[in-house]
Amino acid sequence: MSGGIPAEPEPPSTGEPLAASAARRWVPRVLTPDSVEVVDSIELADEFARARGEEHAGPADRLAAGVIVLGESLATEDCALIAAWLRCAPADVRGPVLSAVLAADPPREVLSELAAEHAGRARIALLRREIADIAAGEQLPDPAPLSSLPWGEDEAEEARSLLAEAAAEVDPERVDLLLRTATRFDVDLPANRFAAERFVSWWASHPQASLDPALWPCADELVVLLRDALVERLQHSDLVLTAVNEHWWPLLRHIATDPFEPLDAAVISAAVRAKGGTRRETVDRFAERLRDPDLPDTPEAVLAALFGAAPPTVDELHRLIGALPATAVSESIAQRAFAVLSRSKVTGRHLDLLRMLGHHLGGEQRELWAADARVRSWTAAFCRAAETESLEGVSEQVLRARLPEVVGALLPAEPRAAVRAIGSAGQTLQRLLVRELPAVWNDERAEEARRDRAVVLAFVLAWSDTATTEVRSAFDRELERWVRAGRRADHRRISKLLRASAADHAAAWHEWLQEIVTTPAEPDRARKWWQRRR
Repeated sequence: MSGGIPAEPEPPSTGEPLAASAARRWVPRVLTPDSVEVVDSIELADEFARARGEEHAGPADRLAAGVIVLGESLATEDCALIAAWLRCAPADVRGPVLSAVLAADPPREVLSELAAEHAGRARIALLRREIADIAAGEQLPDPAPLSSLPWGEDEAEEARSLLAEAAAEVDPERVDLLLRTATRFDVDLPANRFAAERFVSWWASHPQASLDPALWPCADELVVLLRDALVERLQHSDLVLTAVNEHWWPLLRHIATDPFEPLDAAVISAAVRAKGGTRRETVDRFAERLRDPDLPDTPEAVLAALFGAAPPTVDELHRLIGALPATAVSESIAQRAFAVLSRSKVTGRHLDLLRMLGHHLGGEQRELWAADARVRSWTAAFCRAAETESLEGVSEQVLRARLPEVVGALLPAEPRAAVRAIGSAGQTLQRLLVRELPAVWNDERAEEARRDRAVVLAFVLAWSDTATTEVRSAFDRELERWVRAGRRADHRRISKLLRASAADHAAAWHEWLQEIVTTPAEPDRARKWWQRRR
């Protein structure tokens, strides 16, 4: 059957034909003073059928025609049939037929079907039904989705009024359902249109209710009201802080901006304690706040709020203190940082933070700072092609912490110049490079050119007069692993780089490479080859 209209049903027990069914409806009506209107109704029902390409009118056509021409009412049991008919009804007759359906107290599923396709009165009727169910305390079924149909101005105001009146009367715990219903029906319901304070007071007393304001049309307003209610309660009971730590902080963290306010400070601390992306976002937000020069005493308050429940990391302190002008780094901030640094491994970021605290350094911190200054000066001098000095006396932990920057300066340079600088630095740097350079060329994420330069630097360093036997043998073992795992194209790229450096380096590489590829690996081969070459 076309158009989605159900066919004329045959009587289940009598086998009554379609014509008899139609006659049973129309004959009593013809035998009345309004027989002319009845004939018009019959003709209209047939027009509905012909518009769908059908020969005979069906029950829904006759019901709709009776509503339009005779002003007849519909029975509740007719509503589902007419709701289906309305899907493809002519536009100029939908209004009165829809009104007749709504007046017949249709079942919820019929109302949901009508509201999904028709804005205005159908949607208002469904909204009334759902509000009544919420007010009665009934368990609501899963709501059917509603399409996005715009409200008329008068209907939108009526919908707001219905929801606001219900929110003022229902038990506070059911206001959540009303607000979610408002969102589902796309009703703008500002907090000042209903008894929001009454609801928020109940909500503040029931943190375990686990309500989701994202499902409400006035979420931001209600969360602000909740914060105000909790601030007021905190003045009388510290139990509010427990509820903040256990329940409230995820809702409040985006509006917790005042580190001097105890409630906001508790929310901020809980967000940092949560770790992950929430912690990073919170720390970054307050790092930006610290850049504002017009907030006196803010640094101490911010650090106290952020790390009231979890200690900071070196990276976090670097971001936060790095946002401050040097004159704003107080002694209390420095001491908080030193407490963290004393428990942390010495890294580049660790040393960078020490530089920010220069005016507050004590004995041990000052020694680290001075050693770091030597390494940074050595790196800067090398990058300027200036004479580099020895790094003897610089602790291995400081050299290791700055090794990424040192290697970053060495790799792009001409290999012989890099090796001369390494030789001037001392044996500690050579030993560290034995592990660092293989880490570079084995890093599949690194650019191919960077990896190749690490291989070249290792070979030239091992070939130089400054390399110890220990360093030479260690590099030989690592380079042999690289050669045996690589391809000929990899070897050719290294040859090309070495030819650009020096002919003797290229010749040594080819001789060494030939020995590697033509002989099996043996533990003592590296020492013998290097001794023979020397």
